[in-house]
Amino acid sequence: MTGTGGAVDGWFPRPVRRAGATWQLYCLPYAGASASAFRRWPAAFGAEVEVVPVKLPGREGRYAEPLTLDPVAMADAIVADAGPRFALYGHSLGARLGYEVTRVLVERGDRLPERLFVAAGRPPDERGDGPLDNIAGLPRDQLVARVVAAGGMPAELLDAPDLIDLLLPVLRADLAWLEAYRYEPRPPLPVRVTTFAGESDVAVPPGQLAGWQRHTDAGLRAHRVPGGHFFLHDTLDRLAALIRADLHTARTGGMPSHAAPRRPAGHRVPLGETGWSVWRDALLRGTGFPAAGLDRFAAPDLAATADPLIKLDPQRAVTDAGFVAAYQQAVERGSQVAAELAADPLLREAVGWQNRNALTGLDHLLPGRGTGRPSKRRERETALIRYWQRYCGKNDTIGFFGPTCWVTVDPELPEVAVVEPGSGLTRRRRVHYETWALDAYAQRLADDPATRRWLPVVVSPEIHWDGRLAYRPAQPPVPLSAAAAAVLSAADGRPAVEVVAELSTAPESALRRDEDGYLLLDGLVRQGLLRWGADLPLHPDAESVLRLRIAAIGAEPERSAAQRGLDRLDAARDAVAAAAGDPDALRDALGALAETFEAVTGQPAQRRAGQTYAGRALCYEDTDRDLSVVFGRPLQDELAGPLDILLRAARWLTVALADAYGQALHELYRELAAEPGPVRLSDLWYLAQGPLWGGGDRPVDAVAAQFAARWAGLFGATGDGPVQRSAAELAPAVAAAFPAEAPGWSAGFVHSPDLQICATDVAALRRGDYRVVLGEMHVAWPTFDCAVFTEWHRDADALRTALAADLGPGRVRLLYPPDWPRHTGRVAHSLADADDVHLGVAPGPVAGIGGHVPASGMLVEERDGALVATDPAGRQRPLVEVFSALLAMHAVDGFKLLAPAEHTARLSIDRLVVSRETWRTTVDRSGLAAARGDAARYLAVRRWRAELGLPERVYVKVDTEIKPFFVDLTSPQYAVALCNAARGARTRAGRDVPVTVTEMLPTPDECWVPDAAGQRYFSELRLQITDAEAIDG
Repeated sequence: MTGTGGAVDGWFPRPVRRAGATWQLYCLPYAGASASAFRRWPAAFGAEVEVVPVKLPGREGRYAEPLTLDPVAMADAIVADAGPRFALYGHSLGARLGYEVTRVLVERGDRLPERLFVAAGRPPDERGDGPLDNIAGLPRDQLVARVVAAGGMPAELLDAPDLIDLLLPVLRADLAWLEAYRYEPRPPLPVRVTTFAGESDVAVPPGQLAGWQRHTDAGLRAHRVPGGHFFLHDTLDRLAALIRADLHTARTGGMPSHAAPRRPAGHRVPLGETGWSVWRDALLRGTGFPAAGLDRFAAPDLAATADPLIKLDPQRAVTDAGFVAAYQQAVERGSQVAAELAADPLLREAVGWQNRNALTGLDHLLPGRGTGRPSKRRERETALIRYWQRYCGKNDTIGFFGPTCWVTVDPELPEVAVVEPGSGLTRRRRVHYETWALDAYAQRLADDPATRRWLPVVVSPEIHWDGRLAYRPAQPPVPLSAAAAAVLSAADGRPAVEVVAELSTAPESALRRDEDGYLLLDGLVRQGLLRWGADLPLHPDAESVLRLRIAAIGAEPERSAAQRGLDRLDAARDAVAAAAGDPDALRDALGALAETFEAVTGQPAQRRAGQTYAGRALCYEDTDRDLSVVFGRPLQDELAGPLDILLRAARWLTVALADAYGQALHELYRELAAEPGPVRLSDLWYLAQGPLWGGGDRPVDAVAAQFAARWAGLFGATGDGPVQRSAAELAPAVAAAFPAEAPGWSAGFVHSPDLQICATDVAALRRGDYRVVLGEMHVAWPTFDCAVFTEWHRDADALRTALAADLGPGRVRLLYPPDWPRHTGRVAHSLADADDVHLGVAPGPVAGIGGHVPASGMLVEERDGALVATDPAGRQRPLVEVFSALLAMHAVDGFKLLAPAEHTARLSIDRLVVSRETWRTTVDRSGLAAARGDAARYLAVRRWRAELGLPERVYVKVDTEIKPFFVDLTSPQYAVALCNAARGARTRAGRDVPVTVTEMLPTPDECWVPDAAGQRYFSELRLQITDAEAIDG
């Protein structure tokens, strides 16, 4: 054998070794194939990876040798040929060979591959009964038909019988080797395994690769790629990109624990000399309507007329002739603006997306439609204003009126920013179903017993069973019959028909008829132990999952009927997408979709009527802004000092919350530990909802108060005017006020601040004439991990790799139940790593989600004074990591620099405004709810403004509403809207409802994000910042 240049005993068809390659990737083919199966691979991998196909005996230049598959001989050849770093890829049969080759190398203590890539292959301890299993002995034509149907042979070969006869002996020999293979239990491989599954592979469905977890103790990463069993040909670019990324991860080093995350290469850059680092990718969220639109209803002349009257008796003031004339003139002018906006096609399209029925109200505002009661018109104008202020002034990411824009942070760029608007507002638009709509159709399918039998059966994610007992959160264990226990063991996400067939032949199940099996499944579903249906994930991928579920229906006419219904929905949804830019066509298309939906599901076409941020409609549109922005070194240097101050405080906040809730959880643990038996996480989780979300004194409230008190100590007496401090001045005191060397939990390594840059235009920004305002600090929250954003990123897998690098493997992620507040598929986490653990705490979709652990299966115990949670596989985690998703929610809410007060001044660190000027009152004290008549309401607003010393343009947050809204205090239309909000809050919740007012910063004339026409838009820059100092320390 030789290890240089040419082949090793004919095993490798490589004339010369690729110079400069870091890796050799040895590729083992599927049954009946040889090295030529990988002939297109070298060009897809670039210079860093040398693809080395393995030539197996008895084929392609080795025809004189026996058709044998000898893993020992393969291992000898690979090790003799390999350079310092190598990996194995095996497809189908090759996956089994790759495992055996690696096992040989392990057992003799030889050099090991750094990765074992297994594709379309079951774990070695599992046998299958798919269309390509147990077919080696089939007659010639049947065997060929099976392989052709699976995509393993071109159909054209059916016309070349001589060629088939040449290939068949190789295929039969390979298949016979697989059928004769018997697994011998051995320890897991000390090699990281990465699996690839074809999304539509019926021979080895994706779920069957999950068992590879049992065969490695070095970590498992799982990928799904488009295609069937032989996806290595059709999706080569995607497959190669994933393999290259995995090998790059291996090259940059391992990541053994949360205590020592790997320092990533390339995806972030230093934030000055602070020890923090900023991700190169960033988000620029912005509005879809120009900022100047907020001034359309302004009436400064009316305000000037009204203000001298506010100290008079209200009855006298409201009848003042000059005021009455000015008020009427301003109202008419505002009504004219409302009529113009009601006819604006873009506004009508935006409103149509959010509330199709609201278009009827806009119709009544159109020019020439002024009949009817004045009060009804004012009501419609108020509704229009609420939409308008949101579209012009709120940086929500939704539709074309809130497009996503990925931007770049480049420390090599010597300018503040380079900004290039495209030709239009948006670059791309996509329409997705809401997950609940797909669930409704899936439920309609499941209502048919014949169809339901082909849908997955899976144990509910919060349920753990052990022997003859099933454990549920906060409830007594459920005794299981032998048959029920057998069902739970078999319910692994396969269709019910497969589970029942298996149980009918299993002696321990005691089931002999299929119908008995289905009745048992149904009973366990009613008990809450099983889920039986499409079980669609709460994610934009739900649509593709539903398609796979329908494709897996193995009976007719059920499958065709299910597909026809989905095709009808698709046609209606596609018509909605095609209506982009035409509000009338959109209204008709949305109406047609609603009719189709109700026809095929029997369900109403809207849910949660009246709620906001609830995913109420059947579908939604998201878009990508047509804008290119690169932020350079000057902006980073300007922000480094102030952000360092804030980020150090954020680090301390995570530690304080971890300590406070650690103590609270300890107390609850001691209560549970006093009872007989182990303490299950599900029971502790249930009790913990009190200190987490209850109405009494909570740990987060004490921590937040302490956080604000420490900030007050830093800034000193604030007084009434703006407070300005420098980062250099505050830095020594921050170290003493917020001492923390590392975050309180693993996700605390990453924070996401929202920054609003105030500049009159791009030219002002580029010459350094700007200031920055902190919008929100998402503490311990990697906000890029959100489907609505990652859909538009050029390489979401790179984001996933980067996040795993920063936060470490095995993160605990919460499996959110479907009714979790404001959590929809659109905003679902989208960067989960294969090593992440999904914690089941309540019923919810779980089929197809690998690595989930039921809370009822985790045991909590005290070790060395700290609480740890142990899952059924014996893996331990600090309890704070298990609760980290909930603690992060409190960290975001707890990052308030100032304690609530009637007035707090604007606070700035250098050029960063860290807290806007704010006023607080109540509905009753404002007097806004008591005013009667629109003119009187306007005077009440002006009086209130003068009493508090408010600017003319503000944001108002009434505690009965989710979000603040913009108010121009000079406008009679906005005055009516504000008073209506106050009156509604008093009606719903009483006179003491808090009202918070915040200065508007930036203002419309401080917006710099441009379009091609020169119009400017509100925006906020969302950064993702990593605690590199804590990682390296």
